[in-house]
Amino acid sequence: MRSNTVKLCMKVGALSGLFITGLFSGVANAQNTPPAVSCAELIGLQVQTGVVTNAVRVSQGDSITAGNIWGGVPVDAAADFCRVSMVLTPTSSSEINVDVWLPDAWNEKMFAYGGGGYSGGLGQSEEGMNDGLARGYVAATSDLGHEAGASVEWALNQPEKVVDFGHRANHLVSVTAKQVINDYYGIPASRAYFQGCSGGGREALMEVSRYPQDYDGVIAGAPPMHWGELMSSQIWRGQVAFWAPNLLNKMSAINAAVMNKCDALDGVTDGVLENPQNCNFDPAVIKCGFFSNNSCLTNQEISALRKIYAGPKLSNGEQVIPGLAVGSEGMGWAAAALTDLAGGEQYYKYMVYNNSWWSGFGFNLDTDYPNSRALVQPIVNSDDPDISAFAQNGGKLIIYHGWNDAIVPGANSVRYYESVANALGPNVQDNVRLFMMPGQQHCAGSFDAVQHLENWVEQGQAPDRIVVTDEGSTSNHPACPWPQTAHYNGSGSSTDAASYSCM
Repeated sequence: MRSNTVKLCMKVGALSGLFITGLFSGVANAQNTPPAVSCAELIGLQVQTGVVTNAVRVSQGDSITAGNIWGGVPVDAAADFCRVSMVLTPTSSSEINVDVWLPDAWNEKMFAYGGGGYSGGLGQSEEGMNDGLARGYVAATSDLGHEAGASVEWALNQPEKVVDFGHRANHLVSVTAKQVINDYYGIPASRAYFQGCSGGGREALMEVSRYPQDYDGVIAGAPPMHWGELMSSQIWRGQVAFWAPNLLNKMSAINAAVMNKCDALDGVTDGVLENPQNCNFDPAVIKCGFFSNNSCLTNQEISALRKIYAGPKLSNGEQVIPGLAVGSEGMGWAAAALTDLAGGEQYYKYMVYNNSWWSGFGFNLDTDYPNSRALVQPIVNSDDPDISAFAQNGGKLIIYHGWNDAIVPGANSVRYYESVANALGPNVQDNVRLFMMPGQQHCAGSFDAVQHLENWVEQGQAPDRIVVTDEGSTSNHPACPWPQTAHYNGSGSSTDAASYSCM
């Protein structure tokens, strides 16, 4: 049986900034580039909206602590580099901390990294940056304008800080990092890339839509581009689950019933659904009789589960955001999907209503969500499907998302991609490819995302499949560019990508 869980990469946490392992396979085309100025001479350099506050030499193997390390851990430097710290103040209430790592052996390219969730500290990105450093990239990131970690209190009555978080900080990372590169090496970067997963995926798509000139290629993993909708759904799901408190104890029975119904649809029985949208599962098939136990569902639980699969809708029938995928029930629904209201509640408390006394217990989707849509989503959502300027600039976008994601519904990436396809037309795959990954959880998987992006941008080789490897094993499986899915060829090991074709 193919494992239906793959490596959860680097950091763990709701909407965390995760980076795909196996990202970099070693230094490629990097060589020692004599700097035009010394590292220390960068101190005091005036950059757009800010200044370089520190610049120090770091030797390979030195321990790096990236400022506020909420969600992260110190790493050992993969190479010798000059570490530059900047503070940007685009408004009087802004304070954006930026790190830029300038390797001695430089490949003449830069990679910027998005943070997870609400970001709030440079430690969200240090492992990804270190991987980039190992390959010879200049690596850059920011704290999105605050150091509060998962808390959103920093946004209370701070509209400019919300703009920094929403999109301005990451754009300024691109602008200022490129300036520092030019001043330090004496030449500009030949290519610029951006990567982020979860909250960083939202940031990635924001760069593509709002600032199409910033990057040549972008990787967006598990992107909550409909940020306000996702925050609303977190509270809504908690309300739904409240009336079915024993549902969490029945995930195994539910998942078994789903697999019994749909596992063989893709040609192999392996505990994983290639495309959950093809599974027409009704939880009523395991309805309890006179007695209830953890192998069956009560009427209340059936009703709740149907709602969770369907996702939140307004009373007029409008879909706010898709629901969680059938088949993902055993993959961490408990805390992430059904009982964690904090992120959504803080969003409404500090961003939508600017009222620290507001409580999610009184949340009403029909009356509260429209306020989110009107007041905040134009700033923080990155769901604009018109990315024609990015495409016309030759930009390439890789989106990946696990179907078993219990934090950001995988179907939402499908919805976004299809809206982009409608906007760009039949040649959408010249610039954008979505890879839906069976059995993957939030920001999980082991594959060389950057190599695929480099090949596409620099060699014109678009990815026609991505092979994902399970942690600690030789098991691997292909992910196909949507709307294709992997189909078992009828022979060979079900744990070998060679046994599948994209159709």
